[in-house]
Amino acid sequence: MQERKLNAAITDEAASKPLENIRSDKGVFQANKDGNKGVYFPEYWRKKKLNPSFVDELKKAANSEPFMKDGFGEYRLGTFLHGCAVVKVEITDDLLNIAIHSEHPVGFPMVKEIRYKFAPDAYLMTMLMPSREQQISNNTVVLYQIPGSFGDDDIEECSFEGEMDGSEWGKNSSH
Repeated sequence: MQERKLNAAITDEAASKPLENIRSDKGVFQANKDGNKGVYFPEYWRKKKLNPSFVDELKKAANSEPFMKDGFGEYRLGTFLHGCAVVKVEITDDLLNIAIHSEHPVGFPMVKEIRYKFAPDAYLMTMLMPSREQQISNNTVVLYQIPGSFGDDDIEECSFEGEMDGSEWGKNSSH
């Protein structure tokens, strides 16, 4: 279903009108000279004709209030473009999830870029690999927030019974 939404957003004949008040030379969260925030259209998307309702969804997300700010930037909910992918940022049950939909297979470098661009640094994110039957597509990846954080303050030193130190690792033939 998500792929159908992506394909519906890209049309061959719709949206032949020029996109008013959208700056393709500005980033998603950078203001235009007239004070409006612009939608960033990566090179891949500049060649496509987009459905006007999809462009409106991009504008709405780019102009929305951030749900969080940190030393690395501001983070918003909604639909965005990144490279050849459509990125949907949502909060479900008080946890962030980021869906990445692409017309091409999504590789780890892109997943990593999107994670750090669209999720606050303090959030611990993971990617789940469903069974073959449940897999949506090779071109769709979803990142989920794990509750809690992974900072140095939260890590406790603990030892387990029978734990080996580094010098003993690999000496046990049962591994």
